[in-house]
Amino acid sequence: MRALLLAGVGVFALGGAAFANDTGGGSTGPRGYMDHYAAALGVNIGQVAGNRSSTGWGQAASVGMTGSFQVRSGVMNVNQNAGANAMQQNAVAIAYVEGCNCEVGFRRGDGDANTVAVNAGAVGGRRGGNESDNIFGTSADAGMNDSFGSSVGIAQVNQNAGANSLQQNATAVAYVDRLSGERQTRDAWAISANIGTVTGSGNDSNDYRHAATANIAASFGSFTGVANVNQNAGANSLQQNSAALSAVEFCNCATRDLSTTIAAAGNVGSVTYNRADADFGSARAGMTGSFNGGTGIAQVNQNAGANSLMQNSVAVGAVYNR
Repeated sequence: MRALLLAGVGVFALGGAAFANDTGGGSTGPRGYMDHYAAALGVNIGQVAGNRSSTGWGQAASVGMTGSFQVRSGVMNVNQNAGANAMQQNAVAIAYVEGCNCEVGFRRGDGDANTVAVNAGAVGGRRGGNESDNIFGTSADAGMNDSFGSSVGIAQVNQNAGANSLQQNATAVAYVDRLSGERQTRDAWAISANIGTVTGSGNDSNDYRHAATANIAASFGSFTGVANVNQNAGANSLQQNSAALSAVEFCNCATRDLSTTIAAAGNVGSVTYNRADADFGSARAGMTGSFNGGTGIAQVNQNAGANSLMQNSVAVGAVYNR
């Protein structure tokens, strides 16, 4: 867990550190207190409502990613859109506390790392629905090839090729390590959530002789970390990913020791009162030679048609001795 978090984060959200001495001015014995606190918040709120999109007579739209994000470390958020009334959101929150080497240099050590990553979005709603029309030989493609190979960290990717769609990713990471003190208290909690709706007065999708494709090929090989991926090729769809990781690492150097970890990941979604018509066309979603030899958490949603809801959620909490 420590190797995954440290390599994956790439950027550390370091909070305040306070040191107080209550030894009465003496130079012998442990110093007073070591107090570390780190907090991170990532939030996206959006709405797509009352829009209309029409394509026809051989119109072709595509998004592609090839040979990208190879051998990279850190946080990677990517959104690509090729059509119509779509919202894509990413949220990452990282809180990390690392004290000094594991030595009893203080009477008491406290470490707190708290993170929240949240996405809230709506396609439709009170302001009215959205409309998408694709007729007479149109096409929309979303593709990912040879990307994110041998990379380490947090990767969140959304690709959209058609109609009224909402895609969201959220990842929260909290980590506490290397506190010093005869008495130690460690607390790490991570909360990750997605709330989305594709509904309201209704969204319309009309496809006639329209081809839609979503494909992942030769990507995320030997990837280490957290990968949240959504691909959508058609109609009124909602796709969500959520991951929360919290960890406390300790060594046997305290006379009194308390560690707490909390991880919560959740998705709440709704796809209702939508309409989709498709005639004389095609919709495809595929994955080839991907996610091989990887380590960590992989959450993937692919959608090629109509009124669909897909959700993933992972929560991991760990306390361990290094």
